[in-house]
Amino acid sequence: MRRVRSQWVMSMIVLAIAARVSNAQSVGARARALLPTGPVRVEVLELWSPPRLNELSLRLQRAAQANPAWWQEHVRRAPPGRPLPYDRKLGLTEGEYQEFLRLSDSVQMRPTRTETVVIERTTVGWRFGAATTLDALRGLEIDTVRNEVHCAFGNLLAAQPIRASPAQRATGPWSGPRWELEAVDSVTRTGTRAAFAVGRHEVTGHTVIYFNAQRVASGQLTTQESLFLRVTR
Repeated sequence: MRRVRSQWVMSMIVLAIAARVSNAQSVGARARALLPTGPVRVEVLELWSPPRLNELSLRLQRAAQANPAWWQEHVRRAPPGRPLPYDRKLGLTEGEYQEFLRLSDSVQMRPTRTETVVIERTTVGWRFGAATTLDALRGLEIDTVRNEVHCAFGNLLAAQPIRASPAQRATGPWSGPRWELEAVDSVTRTGTRAAFAVGRHEVTGHTVIYFNAQRVASGQLTTQESLFLRVTR
């Protein structure tokens, strides 16, 4: 439960604002500069947050799960790049919600373990090879000809690239190309959504890899994979 909750908070807090990719060739050139080939050591970064924030986040999460149709509409109508407006249906008092927003600024990404990814060149881009120790990335392919990413959750299409922003408080500023899949039926609230990005941290210069994927059934989360990696090689 703690892992699922931290992943849910991560998907709410890790934000990016960007402009559209111009063409597949530019994506290939950017990815080439970011992805070393062969075995690569990566640090797995996970969210650290104060206990009080975890408590408030859990209550907010339960409120969202109790009324998924309202939650999706509330998120859809929210101004881009700004916190959700307060509503009693969030499951918090207005004061508690303001406390939640303040505490969100204290969230940090901290390394928890080291793993290995094996990045292989293909005729159309790159692939995370069979010796990759992270199941969520093993077999994932970046196709720079079609400008797509293929993984176990489906085919992700080119989306607005991530640009460094002050909103990236938890991770620090980073930017890079991004791909996403949004295939959740608005009526049955069943389907899959996923996002993948690779970029460079503006402060440390490290390559970072982001992957987040969810499967939902009738508005309930059934599967989630969430990774934020820092290449240390």
